[in-house]
Amino acid sequence: MGTWGPLLYQNDMAQQVRDYYKEQLRKGKSGKEITQELIEQNEYCLSDSDDAAVFWFALADTQWNLGRLEDAVKEKALYYIKEGSDITRWECEGCGSAKIREQALKELEQKILSPQPEEKKVKKHRLYRCEWRTGDIYAYQLKSNYAEEKGKLDKFVHFIKVDEAQWYPGHTVPVVYVYGVISDEILTPEKLKTVGFIPQFFVPAVYEREKGRKMLYALELLSTSAKVIPGKQLTFAGNINDIKRIKDEDPKPYAVAWKEFERYIIDDFANWDLM
Repeated sequence: MGTWGPLLYQNDMAQQVRDYYKEQLRKGKSGKEITQELIEQNEYCLSDSDDAAVFWFALADTQWNLGRLEDAVKEKALYYIKEGSDITRWECEGCGSAKIREQALKELEQKILSPQPEEKKVKKHRLYRCEWRTGDIYAYQLKSNYAEEKGKLDKFVHFIKVDEAQWYPGHTVPVVYVYGVISDEILTPEKLKTVGFIPQFFVPAVYEREKGRKMLYALELLSTSAKVIPGKQLTFAGNINDIKRIKDEDPKPYAVAWKEFERYIIDDFANWDLM
């Protein structure tokens, strides 16, 4: 963990504790739940007295500011303030660092010993979950100027949902395989079963050069709200309920935003000479 100054948050750990606590509140978790998560995640660091002091100072300050200071956290912070080893460490730095740190901890002590403010409301993330089912097939009609430029205007690209993934700050988005055909019409699931899937992101030369690289087929469509999904260009084409992930594929999907999807997928087909 990096430290660049004696103030309370001039330390990587202090900032991470503060930011994690706030972020998890926005996800709807309770303060006590987050505290326990932080303790478990930093178990190794908490065995070191220097890191432990930083951890408890940051957590106590963050909780007090939000009106959520827990008694156990308060006691831990006060213990390390009175114990004094944190100040001793800064005496070795010179340049008045110890005095600055001492003042910062004095202010922290006064703060957490005073009545904390009322619990502040934290605006929660509005998380979206795309309700496509595994095995759902959608036909996407190409409508962009780029599609027209490439001679593919109004043609169809098909993909099937094979999994789902989490996208910051907690959206549930579909992971799909794209069928390796651009068609003039919407194809049936029976027809698509005869069509292979097109690899994603990497061009063929990469696999030729890196013989051991696993093929990447999975594409993560960043459906972070209903508004960003281009519903007018999507047609449900059916479901294949026994779809399975490809064996020995690269399991990490490539993520693409809907506003970039059309240009991206046309270029991908071109890279694989499937235009």
